Amino acid sequence: MIVILTHRQMDFDALASMVAAQKIFPDSLMVVDGKSNPYVQDFIALARDRLPFSRPKDVDWAKVEKIVLVDTHNLQRAAGIKEGVFEQIPLVIYDHHPYDGFLTEEMHIESIGSCTTLLIEELRKMAVQLSPFEATLLALGIYDDTGSLLFESTTVRDVKAVAYLLEQGANLGVVAEYLRKPLIEEQKELLQQLLDNGKTEDFRGQPVYISWAESDDYVGGLALIAHRVGEMEGAETLFLVVQMENRVYLVGRSRGRGIEVNRITQAFGGAGHTRAASATVKHASVAEILKQLKGELAQQAHRINRVRDIMSYPVKTVSPEMKLSEVEQILLKYGHTGVPVAQGEKLVGIISRRDVDKAIKHGLAHAPVKGFMTKDVVVVEADSSWEDVQRTMVQHDIGRVPVLEEGKLAGIVSRSDILRIIHGSAVPTEMSLTRHRSLAMREDILGLLEELPEQIRSLLAAAQQVADELGYSVFVVGGFVRDILLKVPTQDLDFVIEGDGHAFARALAQRLQDVQVVFHDQFGTARLDFADGSHLDVASSRREDYSSPGALPQVEESRLRDDMFRRDFTINAMAIAVNSVRYGELVDYYGGLRDLKQGEIRFLHNLSFIEDPTRILRALRFAGRYGFRLAKETREGLYTALDAGVLQKLSIERFTEEFMHMLSELKFGVMGESLLDMGVFPKWFGAELPWDFTHPGLNQAISPERKWLICLRRMDRSQFERIEEKLRLARELKGIAYKFFDIMDGLLSLGVGEKGSEASPYAREKISLKSLDQYLEGLPALLMEVLLWDERFRDSLEAYTEAVKAIHQTVDGTALRQWGVKEGPEIGRILKAVRLAWLEGKLQTEEEEKEFVLGLLKDGLSNRPKGETTCST
Repeated sequence: MIVILTHRQMDFDALASMVAAQKIFPDSLMVVDGKSNPYVQDFIALARDRLPFSRPKDVDWAKVEKIVLVDTHNLQRAAGIKEGVFEQIPLVIYDHHPYDGFLTEEMHIESIGSCTTLLIEELRKMAVQLSPFEATLLALGIYDDTGSLLFESTTVRDVKAVAYLLEQGANLGVVAEYLRKPLIEEQKELLQQLLDNGKTEDFRGQPVYISWAESDDYVGGLALIAHRVGEMEGAETLFLVVQMENRVYLVGRSRGRGIEVNRITQAFGGAGHTRAASATVKHASVAEILKQLKGELAQQAHRINRVRDIMSYPVKTVSPEMKLSEVEQILLKYGHTGVPVAQGEKLVGIISRRDVDKAIKHGLAHAPVKGFMTKDVVVVEADSSWEDVQRTMVQHDIGRVPVLEEGKLAGIVSRSDILRIIHGSAVPTEMSLTRHRSLAMREDILGLLEELPEQIRSLLAAAQQVADELGYSVFVVGGFVRDILLKVPTQDLDFVIEGDGHAFARALAQRLQDVQVVFHDQFGTARLDFADGSHLDVASSRREDYSSPGALPQVEESRLRDDMFRRDFTINAMAIAVNSVRYGELVDYYGGLRDLKQGEIRFLHNLSFIEDPTRILRALRFAGRYGFRLAKETREGLYTALDAGVLQKLSIERFTEEFMHMLSELKFGVMGESLLDMGVFPKWFGAELPWDFTHPGLNQAISPERKWLICLRRMDRSQFERIEEKLRLARELKGIAYKFFDIMDGLLSLGVGEKGSEASPYAREKISLKSLDQYLEGLPALLMEVLLWDERFRDSLEAYTEAVKAIHQTVDGTALRQWGVKEGPEIGRILKAVRLAWLEGKLQTEEEEKEFVLGLLKDGLSNRPKGETTCST
């Protein structure tokens, strides 16, 4: 026999969980005891025929083989269970309340909004069908425990469970009827007592509303009454102490910014969530519980948030002499509505975006900030409370307030910072962006990390050990994160350290051994070079600014968020935590994961291409590599940058470097077409050149040299010389290109590929194999392959290639010397004649070749072969 139990004072979530559990365990009994929530009692009274409950006294407990416990993980809280009686019976638990112990296979405990949700997920896996009545009851359980899906504890899983129940026929009208019932007279009397007796007290800066009431009879619905008190008093944290019959009931509620109420109720043997918890104490007085409650609050209440805890730092400032046009770029880049003006460490004013825009509109872009800044600046001290800042912002209608400490600028606090305190996770904080976006993916990322090659995994393990030992937060960033999420092979390892990057690099090198460390003091970075030629980069978290478009960045120390902001695109601005306690967590401040899923390349700010024009080429390279598209604002930003002439401010070396990266890519043809379509090449080379990026070979795994020649094959020498002026080509690429144009020029001089009459695509002039051979003999296979792809030369070259295949020349200079030919040009002339005879098909065998050579020696080469063989184009 299997029995299903839940806690005393059963609510709708508990009732619904029992019904769902019975669907999973069809032959089980639902056992209840004691009083339930009055609304639950009403529901059961109307639906008694459909809810076959048993009482503990009616159960033969000796035959019980398993207990299924729902909506609590404490068997002692179950209705009708006496301590120690059933400890030997196997127990299956479904619960959503916090649990810090060890989880066994039979314990299904997860922190979500409703216990019913857990069981619905099991029912969906089992494909169990629900009746409309069952679906409505289960929906009632979820809505009751999640505040109609409005409580902070509500998760996506709860919402999906409700959607599934609606598909199964749940009636939300019935749900609303039971959740919106008015208070009964006894509840109203209890509510009035709680309002009359309540007051707010301060515990280490935390305001807590505490009230008490007494009733000779049990009054259900205390959770609903606590909700009403919270609404009416507007309390961040409240505790109600209510004595009914011989028990004292303690109920705690918090809006998320206050105290974790379950930590308080645990001292009374209770349980619950951080936002809602309760406890029941037998044979105690209200006065005793109130005294103990206040003692627990005094011990466990944490210090309220001060400005220093929520402010942003270091602060981006401008000097009084800076031009308004420069300030405009800073405000645009960082998305600020204003920026402090500082002379050294002293705050002297603040300039708003509105004032900057007005001044520039009047033609004052080159005027200094000092003439337009507000000198009477509203500030707060670092030890002020967040409520003080909130009042200051409301009073002065300002959105950013500088923070001072000992008269010096220490940080800045914004409306967003205050909203995060007030609304919690509704306004994401830096921590929530780190955790909430990544925790759901952490297991997946850990799995991807486990699939990496042993060498990379060992390297990450070593970095983790060093990070933990030094106490630094360490992240692997950029391309590694992007590629591992895309599940493509990656070897690109870059570390960012929230700490001393050089110290980390030295410690890591010592642990790895046989590693050379190169420090770059200018950029605050280090590189570890390995014996196999690979390397990894290490940097302290930093921010980069550019003095002019195309210039190298100026680096300053900053936090990880700013370090990510300096990168080119959102998909490259993600990090994975390396430290052991957070290993595998994704840091994604700017939506890189979203853009990976949507297949978009998105820059991080509007000045991205202006600051670094090479990002234009990188945007097209990443788009081509992954088959992505440019986001709308990024595409518009690219056109704006090109129109502003930023490419002309870029050095030839940097442009060439980015282009060479493209040339090594598999989808080079796609990238090349984008360079033309977006207008990058016409802007850079100053002309519309006949590039060929449409050939299928450009998107295949062939060598960069082949791709280079293919895209040039429609040009002439003068057009290539224009390209050479704007690219710093490697000697090999330059040499093979000129060789290619030499051959093309030679073939065209022979008339190969010349257009003929309208009746035929090309002239059918006879081009001798001898003439072709003077240009094509010994030609590298690469050049011949590309020339064969050119329809102008294909016919002639195919005929020539077939003729060359038939050459089986065996005679060489050694043989001729043995036959008495003296060393000198005569040997070369004979060998050339033999090759031509083979090429023209006059020789077929080694014997014929020997007779031919002997004839040449006899005639002294006086008689040349007549009737040269030709090929047609």
